[in-house]
Amino acid sequence: MVGMERAFTALVRGMASQLRPAMLGLLVVPLVLALVFWIGIAWLAWDPLNEWLRGAIFGTSGAMHWIDAQSVRLGFDGMQALVAFVVAMLLLLPMPFVTALVVIGVMVMPVVTRQLGNRVYPDVVRRGSWSVTASVWNALSSVAIFIVGYLLTAPLWLIPPLAVVIPWLWWSWLTARIMRFDSLVEHADPAERRALIAKYRRQTFMLGGMLTVLNYIPPLFLLTPVLSALAFVHFSLTALRAERGDGVVRQ
Repeated sequence: MVGMERAFTALVRGMASQLRPAMLGLLVVPLVLALVFWIGIAWLAWDPLNEWLRGAIFGTSGAMHWIDAQSVRLGFDGMQALVAFVVAMLLLLPMPFVTALVVIGVMVMPVVTRQLGNRVYPDVVRRGSWSVTASVWNALSSVAIFIVGYLLTAPLWLIPPLAVVIPWLWWSWLTARIMRFDSLVEHADPAERRALIAKYRRQTFMLGGMLTVLNYIPPLFLLTPVLSALAFVHFSLTALRAERGDGVVRQ
């Protein structure tokens, strides 16, 4: 219950910070650019992608080829088009939000951290340093794991409850993994950062899960990357402040 309370408090504080016009404008831009970019990619690649998926999924033999043949025999000849459409959507829909998370984590989070750090957490001393290389590596490795896991578990979506639960788990994990690192890297030294991430892993996952719920509520899903950055900075700097008793994070 304590972990849930801390995560919820960070979420509420993130919402309050998001109401500041300058902060909202700063954070919305990456999501808008990501949406425009991937809509353009989808427009150009939609037909070739669907044709490739039809060949890759149904081919000339195998279970899917047999299912398609049986559906045609029963009078439904749109199986290939339907399956290719669904798979293409599953592949393309996450990309704008993944891109926005990465851009916010790597490029915008330093600005957010400094603004909130100076205004809300001036007593939390900066003992780390911003590293573009480390942030990019954390983001790219997180996205790689996310994409592999997302695709490998996609067949489980055929079970109705899992079609909602599995994507929610993966999005929660990705949000937590990217944001908790970038929200700590400037204020915590490497030892503090590793200790905090290990100690609060479940709580940051809970926070990621709360934020990911917004992905299922149009148009609130547009705010998820925005709110994620703010909420994780509040969570991380509050935790760092609490853990610094004698100047070091308690293991």
